[in-house]
Amino acid sequence: MILRAALAAACAALLPMAAGCAPDAAIQSQSAAGLEPAVLSVTGAGGRTPVETGLFDTYGVAGTAQTFSFADIAALPQSDITADYPLDAEPQTWSGVRLSQVLAAAGAPGAGARLTCFDGYQIEVSAGQIAAHEPVLAHSVDARPLVTGELGPFILVWPRRDDPDLSDMNDDLWAWGVFAIEAM
Repeated sequence: MILRAALAAACAALLPMAAGCAPDAAIQSQSAAGLEPAVLSVTGAGGRTPVETGLFDTYGVAGTAQTFSFADIAALPQSDITADYPLDAEPQTWSGVRLSQVLAAAGAPGAGARLTCFDGYQIEVSAGQIAAHEPVLAHSVDARPLVTGELGPFILVWPRRDDPDLSDMNDDLWAWGVFAIEAM
């Protein structure tokens, strides 16, 4: 029992999504301490946090951003999509928040988006694509948190298994390691 309490305390002190830690416990611990790091920045819709240095500068993302912590993302309505990624893999259940809801929460309802990933990969998704297919910005797969350095913190997941219009979709619009979104 003492060992379990010690492990829980150590887990709560680590960053969210650290291997072996429940993200909810880590988020609650950071929230109580007032230490909720931003894990997603949305530019192009206002906001008050300047994003000008580091990877933002390297990949041409600039301006002011509405930032989101994991707790902010968890507070938005959650959605699941069962889909194969990579293409033709066994279907898995991806959980997160619809891209349209993130954009609306950032002050850009109905907008299109450019998503930027840690490796510099960028995709553009039109407002029409978002409205027609409701892709999910997933933070977990099969109830397992996505880890930064793997596919996390977020991957854009499309309902290609259940949407006939996406049945021949390749993986090009499945951006993973997403940390920034520009509303367009």
